[in-house]
Amino acid sequence: MNTPSILNNADPVEKYLHVPHDQRWDLLKATIIRIFMEEDTKIARLAQRMKEEYGFDAQVPHYRYRFKKWGIKKRITTEEKGAVITALGKRSRSHTTSTSNATIDQGGFAKNVNQKNLKRYINQSIRQGQSWNWTPGLFLRYDLPYTALVRSLSAHNYPSPSAASPATPSYLTLNSPEEVISPSAAQNNPSPTMQLVQKKILLDRARLFLEGREYDLMAQMSRDERRSTATWLHDLWMYSFMTAKYWGRGPKTWTISLINFKSFAGEHALSTLGQGTYAEYTHESLSPQEGNISLEGPTQLCRWSIHCKPPDYDSIPSSPVVNDGSEEQFDVDDESTWKEWTGNDCPRDVSSTIEQGLRDNVFTTIQAESLPFDAGPVINAVQKSPEELTADALGFAIMSRNVKVIFDIFGSYDDDFPESFSNIFPFHLAAAFLDGSKVCCGVMEALVNCLHESNSIALNYTDNLGHTVLDTLFITILRSHSTISPHVISDAFDGRSSFPGQDVDPCGRWDADSPCIRKLHALGKATIPVQWKHMFCHTAVQAICHCISVIYMGPSRPNINTPSGLFVKRCSNCGLSLQVGPLHALVLTAFYLAQEGMPRENLFGMVACLVCLLTFRADPCSRSDISIPALLGHELTDECQHASMNSAELASKLPCGSWSPEIKMGWSALIVILQHDIAKRQDHVPTPNDKNEGLDHIYPRDTDNDKYFNDEHVSTTGCRHLVHASEFEDQMILYCGNLRLGRIWAAIQAELLTYRRLSESDHWLSPEFKMSDLLRGLQENDDRYILQLFSGAGSSQNRLMAHSYCGLFGGRHPGCVIREEACAFYYSNLDDWKRTTFIEACEWEL
Repeated sequence: MNTPSILNNADPVEKYLHVPHDQRWDLLKATIIRIFMEEDTKIARLAQRMKEEYGFDAQVPHYRYRFKKWGIKKRITTEEKGAVITALGKRSRSHTTSTSNATIDQGGFAKNVNQKNLKRYINQSIRQGQSWNWTPGLFLRYDLPYTALVRSLSAHNYPSPSAASPATPSYLTLNSPEEVISPSAAQNNPSPTMQLVQKKILLDRARLFLEGREYDLMAQMSRDERRSTATWLHDLWMYSFMTAKYWGRGPKTWTISLINFKSFAGEHALSTLGQGTYAEYTHESLSPQEGNISLEGPTQLCRWSIHCKPPDYDSIPSSPVVNDGSEEQFDVDDESTWKEWTGNDCPRDVSSTIEQGLRDNVFTTIQAESLPFDAGPVINAVQKSPEELTADALGFAIMSRNVKVIFDIFGSYDDDFPESFSNIFPFHLAAAFLDGSKVCCGVMEALVNCLHESNSIALNYTDNLGHTVLDTLFITILRSHSTISPHVISDAFDGRSSFPGQDVDPCGRWDADSPCIRKLHALGKATIPVQWKHMFCHTAVQAICHCISVIYMGPSRPNINTPSGLFVKRCSNCGLSLQVGPLHALVLTAFYLAQEGMPRENLFGMVACLVCLLTFRADPCSRSDISIPALLGHELTDECQHASMNSAELASKLPCGSWSPEIKMGWSALIVILQHDIAKRQDHVPTPNDKNEGLDHIYPRDTDNDKYFNDEHVSTTGCRHLVHASEFEDQMILYCGNLRLGRIWAAIQAELLTYRRLSESDHWLSPEFKMSDLLRGLQENDDRYILQLFSGAGSSQNRLMAHSYCGLFGGRHPGCVIREEACAFYYSNLDDWKRTTFIEACEWEL
C-alpha cells in the first residue's frame, strides 16, 4: 500500500502513526474536534482530511459514534438554548452581557453560542407562543406583600421567593465583558441578539405567571426582580379587593394613594417599592421601631350581625343626590361620609374596573415597563378572557363579602354560569373568608342558592387540596382561635406558616385592608399575632353554624358524611391511608382547640357545631381507621398502630392534657353527646309510613304549624318538621336526631341569638346557659337539667318558642332563625348598635 506523499513530509509523532488505530482516537481527539467544530467541516470531508493529512482511516459512522461518545455536536439542543436564555436572563437587564460571551462545553471543547441560530430559535418560539391563556383565580393568590410572603414560606416544600436562583448548568459558561468606563461606549449597549433574548425572557415569565406557576417564575428571577414582582402583584390584589369590597359607594377608582391612605390610616405606607425600606429585610422581621411603623393591635371585643326581617312599608322616592364623583365630597378615612352611587355614576362593573386598573396601572408605584416580566401579554390575556376575569371578580367579591356584587355578577349570566366559576372554588373561599360581623352566612347562602348543576356545591364540595367545605370551616376555627401550625391540620399546608383567609377575622375585628393588618405585613410578619386572637366566640360560632345549616339544607346539598381531607395520615408500616370522617375531624378540631386554644376557651363553640351537624344527619356511628400515635406525631415505624373507631371512641382515647376545668367540661359534653346520639341511632329502626302518603304526613300544610313543634305532638317515628319533607326514601321515615338533642340545639341557637360579651371582663357564656346543666342532664339521663337551659337558673318561665323534635324553629329559614322566631320574649344584650350590623334574614329554598 502506497502512503500519500503528505505523510512523508509530516512529523510522525504528531500523527501517532506508530500507535494502534483504536488508541489513536483519543490522541487525535483535539485535532478531530478542531477541524470539525472550529473549521466547521462536514463529517465526510473530515474523514477524508484525517486520512490524507494524518494517515487516519475511519468511516463516517465511526466518527458519528465517537462524537456521540465525546458529547460533540454542532447544533445546540433546545434544552441548551433554553439554559442559555435562562442564564442570561438572571443577569440584570442593565448589565452589558452579550450572547457572544456564552459558551457551551462539548467534550472539553468550548463552543460559542451561534447568535443567528439563537435568534432564529427565539423568533420561532415567540411566533409559536402567540396564544395566551390564563388560569381562573390567578389574581386571588397574592394577598401578602413580599417580606410577609418570604416569611410565610419555608424551604420544606415551597421554594422561598428569597432563595437563590437555580444554578447554571455546568456545561454553560457566561463570561461578562470588562466594564467600559466611557458612558458612550458601544460595548455597554446590549447587542441585538441580547435584546431579543431579554424579550424572550420577559415573555416566558409572563407565560409562567398566566399558567399559575409562580414558584417557577420566581426561581428565574433575582431578588430585586422577585421583590418588584411580588409587590406589584400584591398591589393588584389590594386594588381588586378594595374595589370589590367598597363597590357602590365611596371612591370609584382606588388609586395607590387612596389605597394607602385608607388602609394605612393616613400613615406613611411601606407596602410598595420606592415608599419605604421594608423590602430590604427579607429574612428578619422588623420591630415597629425598626420599621418606623406604629403597630396597634385590634380590640378584643367582637362585632356581630343580627338577622332580621325586612321592614314592611311603602317606599317613598328619595330626592336626587347631587354627586359629581369628586373625592373632595367625602373623607376617604371616614366611611360614614361616603355616598351611595347613583344609577349612572359608574358605567363599568367590577370585572371591567379591575381590567381598567390593570391597563392603567393605577394601583401601584411600580411602572409596568420596569417589571421583570412582560405585562402586555398578561393584559391582553385578561382582555380576551372575560369569563375568567369575571370569575376572579367573583372571587374578590366573596373574599370582601360584598353580597350585592355577587348577585350582580350572577344576574348578568341569567343562571347560565361559566365553568370557570367552579375553578376558583367559591364555596371554599366563602368558608375561608368568613365574616360573622357583617354578613354572617350571607355569602354562603348566595352561592348555595344561585350556583346549580356543574357549579353546585354538591359537585364542588371538595377542592384541589382534598378539603371539603366543612373542612375549610374547621380550618377557619383553628386558624382564628388557636396557635396551631398549618401543617398539623393538613399536609397540603406543609411548609406554610400562614392560613388562607387569615386576614379576615370571623368576628369582625380586622379585615385585609385594615391598618393593623397592612402594617403587620409591611413589617414582614406573615401570621396573626397570638395576642390578637381570642377564644372561639359567639359571633364566629353563629356564622359557622349558620353556614352549616345553609350548606346542608340547600337545594343541592352535598353528602354531609363525605370523608374529610384534614388530619390525613399514612401508616408507616403497611402504607394504609388513614382518612377520617367529618365528625372525627370535628373531634380533632376540638382537641387542638383545647390543646392550643386561647385563654378562657370552653369548647362551647365545638359543642354547638357538633349538635348542628348531628341535626343535619352527620353520622356519629361512621368508623374510620385512625392511628392516634400518628396524629400526635410519635408513630412507631415497625408496626401498625391504627384501629377502626367512631368519633366518640376517638374522643375518649385522645389524651386530655393539663386543661382548664371549663375545657374538660366541654370535652366531656362533646363525648357524651356523641355517645348519646350513637345509642339513639342504634335503637332506631326505620318504620314504613302509615296510610297517609305525600309530604302532608310529615308536615300537614293545612294545619296550625305551631302544634307540630310541641312535645305531645312529636311523631314516634320521626320529626315532623318540613325540613325533612324532601327526605323521603322508599317511603321510610329517616332518623332525625332525638328529643334531648333537639332541646340542646334549640337552647344553643337561643344563646347565640341573644348574648355577646360587652366588655373584656364579661363571661363568654350567658348566665342562662350553663354547660354543667347540659353535661349533667346527659350523664344522669335527666331532662330537668336540659330544660333549665330553656328557663335559666331559678326561673320557671320558658324563654324559647316551640320547636320541632330535632330542635328547629319555624321561620323563613329553620337553620338560620332570627331572635323573634326562637325566643318567647326579649332578653338579648346585643344593644350596642356601634358594634351591630343588621342583615336580612335568610330565605330557605326547599
